[in-house]
Amino acid sequence: MWGYLHLISWAAIIILTLAAWISYPKSEKGFTIFAMIDRVFYLVLILSGIMMIQYSIETNWLVALFKILMGIVTIGVIEMLLSFRKKKRPTGLFLVLFVVAVVITIALGFYLSGGAPLF
Repeated sequence: MWGYLHLISWAAIIILTLAAWISYPKSEKGFTIFAMIDRVFYLVLILSGIMMIQYSIETNWLVALFKILMGIVTIGVIEMLLSFRKKKRPTGLFLVLFVVAVVITIALGFYLSGGAPLF
């Protein structure tokens, strides 16, 4: 169950982040709504991640630790991406970092779960 919740949260965060990033020039209110919903999914993601730590540590504790750190970095990059977008500063670097961080984090999650993210 936690695996499903974790996977759905990642998908929602990616979609909401891109929706917020795209919507900003057109709608500041829409941007704020997407960003706030994004933050709610951070909480769900962190909770489900905490509940699944035991499975990850049993598989490979070093990779699990790196995945936890990458998850935190990914959330930080998302927040920087959205804050730079709102301040109308260049976001190209953070967009690239967002894609790289998400790919690494999700790849580590699939590795730890043995190819299937559902426990």
